[in-house]
Amino acid sequence: MADQKSNRSRMGGPLLVSLAALGMVALIFGGFIAVSSLKLRSDLRDRVVQRYADIWEPISKFHIEQGLEDEILQMLEIEDAIIFSLMAAQDIEGAHGIQIFDIEGRFLAGAPPDLEEADLDEASLSRLKEGVPWGVFNKSTIADGGTTGNSAEIVLNIPISEGLNEDSIYLARYFMDGAEATAEFATIDDRLIRQALVAFAGGTILIYLVFLWSFWRLQKANREVAERAARLARANAELALVAKTSAVGAVASHLIHGLKNPLAGIREQLSSSGDGSLDSEDWEDAVAATGRMQSMINEVVDVLRNEDVDELESMTGDEIASYLRAKFDKRASEKELDFGIRADRGVALNARDANIAKLIVSNLLDNAMDALSASGEVEARISRQDDSIAFSVIDTGPGFSDLARRQLFSPVRSQKAKGAGIGLAISQQLARHIGAHLELVRSSSSGSEIRLSIPAARSPGYTN
Repeated sequence: MADQKSNRSRMGGPLLVSLAALGMVALIFGGFIAVSSLKLRSDLRDRVVQRYADIWEPISKFHIEQGLEDEILQMLEIEDAIIFSLMAAQDIEGAHGIQIFDIEGRFLAGAPPDLEEADLDEASLSRLKEGVPWGVFNKSTIADGGTTGNSAEIVLNIPISEGLNEDSIYLARYFMDGAEATAEFATIDDRLIRQALVAFAGGTILIYLVFLWSFWRLQKANREVAERAARLARANAELALVAKTSAVGAVASHLIHGLKNPLAGIREQLSSSGDGSLDSEDWEDAVAATGRMQSMINEVVDVLRNEDVDELESMTGDEIASYLRAKFDKRASEKELDFGIRADRGVALNARDANIAKLIVSNLLDNAMDALSASGEVEARISRQDDSIAFSVIDTGPGFSDLARRQLFSPVRSQKAKGAGIGLAISQQLARHIGAHLELVRSSSSGSEIRLSIPAARSPGYTN
């Protein structure tokens, strides 16, 4: 549970940072779209107003041409003729008024009469001398008497120079109703808002997908790094264990060689004599103990000595079962345990693998019987699986703790008073020595099952 909380904590930190980064990117992206949309909105509005100015330029020139051809206006000075010609534009629908200025920006005439008679400002005068028409959109009227009301309007500035000399440039300023332009602006704004929302939604989804893909790749990379680190740690632990067990194996071989003959002598002495200080039951226990030690040493010696020869010989499951039964029946009876062995017919192993399997299963049965009290049950099963020979040891003991399960096949401090804590670790190494697999199948308060699986391909006469 603590590990799960720790994992969630490790996952939660980077995830929150990533979500905050995603939100920041989306916010920046939204701001960029908003700024771009406002800039585009301003440009489009300027183009709409400029279009009106471009339209009114030829209209103004047409009015001047018509006026200069009029017989009555031909009788006037050219400046007056131009002014009267341009004044005709105030009768066009949508026109609020007109002002006329000379090249110096001086006010010459205007209609209706309530328009302010003011000269051009510096900015307008500078643009007049460029000779290019321009427009300005105003939300409120520039009239000084309320003639045009409070509706929006477009102020169109049209320089007039065609057919005149350079010193005779005039500016016609038209005040036009802005309702149509306002409607166009509203249409533009509506489209821009929709486009901005679509762009923001699409961009955010794309950013989110890229973020998910990147986060997935990052998590995958982190998992791979963690898995590699775990594999490396396991490999290091296994190498350390191999080094330890190799050293233990060398010492054990030396120890077995040194103890074999003295133990035999002690057993012989105990069997043939006694000084009378111990009763017969004590002598029997001592003889039995030395007998068990002698048997164990002989087993190990057989494995070490017949490593190559045993590859050519075989041993059946019944033979292994008989060996285990002979070895543990008496002990089970003394502890009042229900002990049984089952072996499938047709199971066979080469003698080398069988001898090592006997050592491993013997250790498992020892552990199981140590963990059981009177009336407990323990069973060894030898069976043929799909692609392996399985040796299972099943007991009704208290099971393994969570900590013990995590360190089951590692050298640990034994919980038993006389235990060394390396039995299962050595059994695991022995299993790997013959290409087998030792695993805890189940463990609970009602009992445990440990299984040794030896590849069936190692069995004599194996056919797939």
